[in-house]
Amino acid sequence: MLRFPEANGHRRGLARLALTVVLLASLAACARNPGPPSASTSSIEPPPPAAHPTARVEAESLDAPGLMSTRAGDKTRAAFLAPLSGRAASVGQALLNAAQIAVIDVGTNTFVMQPYDTQGTPTGAKAAAQRALGEGAGLIVGPLFADSVRAIAPLAAQANVPVIAFSTETAVAGGVVNVMGFTQAEQVRRILVHAKNQGRTTLAVLAPETPLGRVTADAARQLAPALGLRISAVETYAAQGRDAGAAIARLTGGGPFDALLIADDGMSLRTVASLLPGAGLQPGQVMILGTMVWQEDPSLGHEAMLVGARYPAADESALETFRGHYRDTYGAVPPVLAGLGYDATALAAVLSRGGPGSFTVNAVRNPEGFVGVGGLFRFRADGTVERGMAVREVTRDGSSQVEAAPTSFTNAVF
Repeated sequence: MLRFPEANGHRRGLARLALTVVLLASLAACARNPGPPSASTSSIEPPPPAAHPTARVEAESLDAPGLMSTRAGDKTRAAFLAPLSGRAASVGQALLNAAQIAVIDVGTNTFVMQPYDTQGTPTGAKAAAQRALGEGAGLIVGPLFADSVRAIAPLAAQANVPVIAFSTETAVAGGVVNVMGFTQAEQVRRILVHAKNQGRTTLAVLAPETPLGRVTADAARQLAPALGLRISAVETYAAQGRDAGAAIARLTGGGPFDALLIADDGMSLRTVASLLPGAGLQPGQVMILGTMVWQEDPSLGHEAMLVGARYPAADESALETFRGHYRDTYGAVPPVLAGLGYDATALAAVLSRGGPGSFTVNAVRNPEGFVGVGGLFRFRADGTVERGMAVREVTRDGSSQVEAAPTSFTNAVF
């Protein structure tokens, strides 16, 4: 188990030594990287904007060893691909900010991380990857969007270079590509296991007719039977909660259930929840379940039906330490995705300590996993991510943790 060190100078040196010893042992089984993933037309991410030529980005240095260097002869060089311009530039910059913190915390003088702008487009991502590979990158961190991942996958496979992408779309994983985002399947798995462990036996699902709603409902259909949960009904409604009343009526007419997964958020979620009493469901009658997006809304408890609802979440203790470090460094609150930038970069920095040739798919897919600011994670043989998440409960004034995240895959509850 590799734990990324905290941002503390004294403790950092000790953690680096321990990590290096563990890492060198894990690299012994490294082998050649497999081929590229198959193409997919499905996506739960926003469609890319019109393509424009990519541009090289020179990030502002935070004066740390190995940070965003272009000097020749570096032993281990990684590329950071993100939308640093265009419609998603704010997210890309936050990811890069977090990556710079990780380089300071974990990097050594022999590790180099160079940023490249994808402009949020497949064409931009392909151009960025070509430049990065031409400049000797042995590992690619990013890009963000699934279509951009598809664009660079053949290039990375041809160069035998692993990719740690921020995408949540599992269809782009495979070959040299690993997806690091908090996928809907992992979120649904975690919360359904929790419901099962709480004695729930029958699941109903309400989902909006949106890409994210469909992916969440599909994950529930696939996972619930394997986890020992019977599905009474899966009903959908129009986006923004339109026609939700009719969907709820059909749901309650499908037979009794003691757990209800609502694959929605924001005002649409509140609209749906407010309609449940009209169908005969009262607060506390069934366990209402949600997904990680609920973690971003501390006001959910203002709707009485959602008080007591539960959802998967990243480990708050590690996240809060990271948020504080980010605020101190950049004077801003990081978005949820920023933690992915830190963890992917920290993983690259740790792997780089194995020396030349240490960036391999097998090293990235170390079965013992890693512990970062987003909690416990590891990559499966197919490049999809497996995560250890906590469970939180909606309260009237926010939320509280009701089940801790596992600390290793040996004692994981999922």
